[in-house]
Amino acid sequence: MTTDKPIILLAHGAWHPPSLYDPLKKALETRGYELLVPELVTMGAGKTGKTWDADVTMLLENATPLFDQGKSIILLGHSYGGIPACIATRGNTVDDRRTLGKRGGFSHLAFLAAFAMPAKGMSVLSVSGGSWLPWHKVLEFEDGSVSNFLFVNEKAMDLLYNDLPPDKAQMMFDSLTPSSYEAFTTGVDFAVTEVTIPKIFIVCEDDALFPPEYQKSLATACGQHLRQLSVSGGHSAFASVPQEVAEILVQLAKE
Repeated sequence: MTTDKPIILLAHGAWHPPSLYDPLKKALETRGYELLVPELVTMGAGKTGKTWDADVTMLLENATPLFDQGKSIILLGHSYGGIPACIATRGNTVDDRRTLGKRGGFSHLAFLAAFAMPAKGMSVLSVSGGSWLPWHKVLEFEDGSVSNFLFVNEKAMDLLYNDLPPDKAQMMFDSLTPSSYEAFTTGVDFAVTEVTIPKIFIVCEDDALFPPEYQKSLATACGQHLRQLSVSGGHSAFASVPQEVAEILVQLAKE
């Protein structure tokens, strides 16, 4: 890897293990760029009670050693990952760190069919209309009481992976794991409108789960400084059209 190229750090979507993003990682590697995909803290067994602030901390723990080496980082958020990705930029941009006499920092922010919150106090639940959707699944304990995990049911498979071959869609669906309920219900304390670095929203035009018209509406609500670009894939465009996503990220890195 060429040392002066920015590194791309991905805050992945809820329920999805980092390995599912390997197609995008490979597409970027062939272009000479490194993609890091650390696992969200809010995902997996034993993660109840944790919210996006734990994921923000994790992103910064991964980014700071690279900053100290003088690296600039493009932060990419997919789906739920848009929330911690946005908040992680607060006080950690290249300009912010330079002001403190430090090297490195976040240079760009990109959303991939992600929750780009235009105002403080908004949460995944509030953006979803205040109630869970038919493909959501709040897990229950054996005694019937509600747990602190949010998951998906079988209806989600065709929505998440509508543009993938059935066998690959099934493989990805079978690899999903529950996420902390609180990550989806806690309002943000930092909005996209407060982000000071260049930022883009990558609309997935064949998204059956997060319709493109809604993606565009959410991005537009974040203001004119959030540029909108498109790829042809569905909600999991990182797996179905990784070359398209990689090409946009590379162009962003060259700006």
